[in-house]
Amino acid sequence: MNIAVLKTSGNYCFRPDNTLNREARDYYLPDGVEAVSLTPCIYAKVVKAGKCIAGRFAGRYVDNFGFGVLLDAASADPMEAVCLDGTSYLSGDTLPVSDIEEAAFEVLVNEEPWYSGGAFSAAMLHDAVVTVSRRSSLRATDLLAVCLPASTILHKGDSFSFAGHKVSIL
Repeated sequence: MNIAVLKTSGNYCFRPDNTLNREARDYYLPDGVEAVSLTPCIYAKVVKAGKCIAGRFAGRYVDNFGFGVLLDAASADPMEAVCLDGTSYLSGDTLPVSDIEEAAFEVLVNEEPWYSGGAFSAAMLHDAVVTVSRRSSLRATDLLAVCLPASTILHKGDSFSFAGHKVSIL
């Protein structure tokens, strides 16, 4: 299982499954990492395998969605890895894609509202299916995460909350 991440630029990358933090545990900064960037996302689980999926069929590949946040090392060195273990916080609570337009998502940083979004569309997830499958195969159980247009930097001692989870950066 991989996590395909569609960035706001339209590019995508894959995060390995060891980045998944299923229990929303506190995050301990590794040695040499001073800060992490936090990006909110909407995600869906791929329900069947495919490659080069046409837009009109994309809805057949995802049926539920959820919200989460992705952390990356905030490094100034472009040659340094930014994807770290345990940095994909995806809520286990999912809803049918048919409910996506009524969904709302909020992220708090240090107990203060930082991101609030709503009026999402199934097209966000369907476009991700099309974009990623154009060059890469999708497998059942893969996750597709679509980054939302916001990010912030967190340092040791900061915290964030989303979908009933609170996480501290230690």
